[in-house]
Amino acid sequence: MLSKIGNKIIDHHLVNSLLNVSMGIEIERMRSDQSGNMKLTPHPDGAGSPFTNPWITKDYLESMTEIVTPALNDLDSLHFDYALTRVLRRVLPDGELLWPLSMPAILPKKKDKSLLAIEPPEKQAYFESICERYGITRGAPCGVHINFSIEDAVLECLVNNSDAELADIVTVRNNIYPNIAQGFIKYRWLLTYLFGASPVAQQNYFDKVAGPEKPIRSIRQSHFGFIDSFDVDYSSVDKYVDKILTAFENGEIAGVAEFHGSVRFRGGKELDALKTDGVKYLELRMFDLDPTEDVSIKTTTLRFVRLLIAYFMMTDGDKLSGDIIKQLDEADQKNDRVALESPDEHCEYENEAKALINNLRSFTNQLELGPEYLEVIDMVTDWIDHPTHTISGQLLPQIKDNSLLEYGLKQANRFQSDALAGKYVFNGFKTGDGKLSVSELKQDLFNGIWDAK
Repeated sequence: MLSKIGNKIIDHHLVNSLLNVSMGIEIERMRSDQSGNMKLTPHPDGAGSPFTNPWITKDYLESMTEIVTPALNDLDSLHFDYALTRVLRRVLPDGELLWPLSMPAILPKKKDKSLLAIEPPEKQAYFESICERYGITRGAPCGVHINFSIEDAVLECLVNNSDAELADIVTVRNNIYPNIAQGFIKYRWLLTYLFGASPVAQQNYFDKVAGPEKPIRSIRQSHFGFIDSFDVDYSSVDKYVDKILTAFENGEIAGVAEFHGSVRFRGGKELDALKTDGVKYLELRMFDLDPTEDVSIKTTTLRFVRLLIAYFMMTDGDKLSGDIIKQLDEADQKNDRVALESPDEHCEYENEAKALINNLRSFTNQLELGPEYLEVIDMVTDWIDHPTHTISGQLLPQIKDNSLLEYGLKQANRFQSDALAGKYVFNGFKTGDGKLSVSELKQDLFNGIWDAK
């Protein structure tokens, strides 16, 4: 099962370094009023300037807030998410809430450019071009983005102890990250089954285009959901870059950022730099907000992602070969089929899911990764056996009149009350531009309560 790379990681005692990937989390949440309507007010003043604050900002719509954590281990990133979200909730005007679901709060009947985020001219023009191309609703669903990078010690070991094909750090990065990306795209359908959490849309989302006739696992992850502008080639970094740049040159997209695929290769400011400097980290974009959690994602979800990263990197069993584009296209079709399933329905690809989980259990036991990973595997096994235990399965009984309005408001108010009950109040963004370093943010945000490494 283990690949050459996997054996080298074991031989040089770097399994723990591989598992200790740096993770940064981006959480998009919409602001709503107490009736579940999308707020049309400006970004809250107490959150600092959204143009300069790297930790609390906004996205496509003025109402769409975004929390961005530093890249640390998963538990530390979640604590930053927790603390920053509390800061944001505390500076919301009276009556405002953070809507906890991926599908937006109730949109106004008139959905035009007036809802777009107020931005500097260049970015404003970009958002307006997106709006003209896809409309407001396709960019309105919110989600969780997970950014991760492999420890330098692991990459340097592969450079120093591999054959000529991995002779330098750029070659290693551009060999490893596409393989991991392919693994996540191949099994995106399983992540949608487990963590999909957008079974219905609220009022005014589907008004001209018909939506699903019944609750499904994930509107956001289906063809009804978030913008899916075009397909790229994940078989290599060069082909990935060339496909996006060609689409831009041909006018298919307004900018390279318009590629909204489920996985992005990330590096320098210019896309072309990925070829020469290598991929620095991957961005996973296939996770709905988990409305059962204050922080919108579970610790166990992040741990499962971490396990998959190690598995895709260290084993050969699930690596793609041959016509990779065709296989990934088929994986996208499988994901759509799973996204459209009823939340209480067994997955069409249940046997494949169980085969992967069995491989993950063998991998975990062979490397003796510890009880925390076996706990996650047991949880996922239970969810595969019992669809009602998945997040969308838990939401299904909460749906009333094809809406999660009552549930969404209940959760939003509970999370808001919890935030206001905290004793320590951070005011670091109320003056200035919010440009705090990671160390400054850590000191002021946690006040000794949490010691992020």
